Amino acid sequence: MLFQFRKKNNSGKKSVHSEELHNILLFAESIIISYEEKKKAHPEYRPIKHPIFEVINILARKVQSDYMVRLISVEDESDMESLLDVFLQNGAVLTKDGKTFSDLVKRIEARNTANLSVDPVLPWPWKRQRLRHTITNIGKGRHGAWKEDKMNHRLRLLLPMGIFAVSGGNHSITVGILQGTGSVSTELVEDISEVYDHVYCDGTYYIRKDDNETICEVTNFELAAIFEIGRLMREHSISFA
Repeated sequence: MLFQFRKKNNSGKKSVHSEELHNILLFAESIIISYEEKKKAHPEYRPIKHPIFEVINILARKVQSDYMVRLISVEDESDMESLLDVFLQNGAVLTKDGKTFSDLVKRIEARNTANLSVDPVLPWPWKRQRLRHTITNIGKGRHGAWKEDKMNHRLRLLLPMGIFAVSGGNHSITVGILQGTGSVSTELVEDISEVYDHVYCDGTYYIRKDDNETICEVTNFELAAIFEIGRLMREHSISFA
């Protein structure tokens, strides 16, 4: 069941993105329902990956593009926020008894691999000179084809939605995404499912369920939409890993 988004929070601020978020979630839910109906009706219908991840990729690719375009539009360094905290800051207080985002995240010991050509990998390219250097040097016929750098490339996989947040090698991973090649492995996997018991997002604000107070303003609408799609996935027992 879709969450009923409020038009205003307790401070009286209007949620300007509630309709857009509602429509995205209706579409995501229709994908999940269609998938379940097809599985029942057609025993041979067994996609390798749940189609909801393609909906997530629609939004993730917008995030990727926005960050890359912004970097080449400024003189030196990007003014866009780091993607280390994809949804909420680790220290954000989410419950009345003081539990933070990091308190509610479950760390999982598991190995996973991101395919840079298809998976939602979110780098934060921030320095024009570094991106110029990696673009001109990495690739077939340049100074060597793209390959994983186990000393430099670091990812964090967020479940259930399957978002890979980059914490090391932002510029070279950006080039791998642009060239549609390569993969990066990670053993850092975090399940944020418990966060949904305490927080919801209306597209404009992240809001604490306990008292309906605003935690913080949304800084990236597409990531907020992915956050709420994760709630749908949890309700339907769907996870990337």
